[in-house]
Amino acid sequence: MANHLDGESRLRRYAQLFRREANPPANLAGSLINGLAMPRPAPRRGPVPAFAMAAGVLVAGLVIAFGALQIHNLGRPSPVVTPPVSITSPTPSATPETSATPSATPTATPTPVGAEPGFVPPLAAIQMVGPHLGWAVGSHAIYATTDGTHWTKQFGSTDDFVGLDFISSTTGWVVGTHRLLATSDGGRSWHELGEARQLIRSVHFISATRGWGIAGGNQPLVEHGVLIPGAGATLIMSTDGGRSWVDLQSPGDPQTMCFSDAAHGWLASAAGIIYKSQDGGQTWTQALKMASSQPGSSGWARIECAGPSALWVLWAPGGAAAGHQPYVVYATVNGQTWRTVMAEPGTIGNALPGVPAGPGSYPGSISVVDASDAVVVGDTPPANAATTMIVSNGGATLKTTGAIAGAVQTFDAAFVTTTTGWVLAHNTSGADVIAATTDGGYHWSQQLSVAP
Repeated sequence: MANHLDGESRLRRYAQLFRREANPPANLAGSLINGLAMPRPAPRRGPVPAFAMAAGVLVAGLVIAFGALQIHNLGRPSPVVTPPVSITSPTPSATPETSATPSATPTATPTPVGAEPGFVPPLAAIQMVGPHLGWAVGSHAIYATTDGTHWTKQFGSTDDFVGLDFISSTTGWVVGTHRLLATSDGGRSWHELGEARQLIRSVHFISATRGWGIAGGNQPLVEHGVLIPGAGATLIMSTDGGRSWVDLQSPGDPQTMCFSDAAHGWLASAAGIIYKSQDGGQTWTQALKMASSQPGSSGWARIECAGPSALWVLWAPGGAAAGHQPYVVYATVNGQTWRTVMAEPGTIGNALPGVPAGPGSYPGSISVVDASDAVVVGDTPPANAATTMIVSNGGATLKTTGAIAGAVQTFDAAFVTTTTGWVLAHNTSGADVIAATTDGGYHWSQQLSVAP
């Protein structure tokens, strides 16, 4: 009996020591085993006391668990906790500054095919979401403003960005020459989406999930906020925010498109024809045949929706003369009747008697404010000035205001009203700049300058 109680006491003491030990020594398991190895009392007749059996099971379990833990941790390094990347909201700045942003998260997709543009300017496209919040993209960077005046580099990349589409202050897409990016937090973070079978040229979303795009095509040109293919492109659609795309049947050689809701959309083709759809792009009907291109020339069209039935079109039919390149602006407020708003006077304007002259000798930049109003900033390279023209009453009223001095060429414009707007321009100093006006183009101020 004495031997039995002595062994039982040792078991209890070992268990108490094990529970109190915060950092058990490496030989604790051995000590327990040695303790258990002492001579056992002779077997007794009759049942074993319940508490002795429980103590034995407890100690055996502790020994096995601790030994397993030691073996599991043998040679294993201590875990290293990596702090998450903090992405700071853009800080207003008069010059581009780089915010701490992570690389876009890639999504595995088949490698798409398609020709690449020959040139992407440092500032290629701009969009404003109200008078204070906006984004601009170009070669290797995405810029943002939160006060409508100061711009910061929000995202840097080796890729070239050629277009963008924001549907709110938080949700938007940016088209690169090789990939499509999206954000749901105002650009604080970006993630890479899926590509179509061919490289995506432009996108237009009406919600966080549903959107359309143009993919593929040859000889793509960066023209006034959109990458426009020459011919051979495809109309595509997404219902999951751009993660995947399907091809749609469409008129041949689509160049640009836009939708005002899930049903109503417009499309421009390289043949100089405007089509409209009332079933989400499933079928199309011809709405306008524009001025013909010169023989042997190919044209491009830039369109902007302004409601289910309203559309503005900048059409460059191709061809050129000394210091001139033809263009025509069309508009409709009801989708039925069209107005030829203006034309380049030195070339195609001669074939359109009674059509007012546009503000420049080359296709400039157009920004649609609403169904009735738009702003056109014309390019006249020999004069090194970009003239502003306010268009109202559905294109019936034109008013020339001022000019952006030293602007050799404009790339895109974004006006939130007919008085407040921003223009991307290349100036005589060789830099690309964001110029802004608050009085309809009478006066301009430079907000950002990016070296080529």
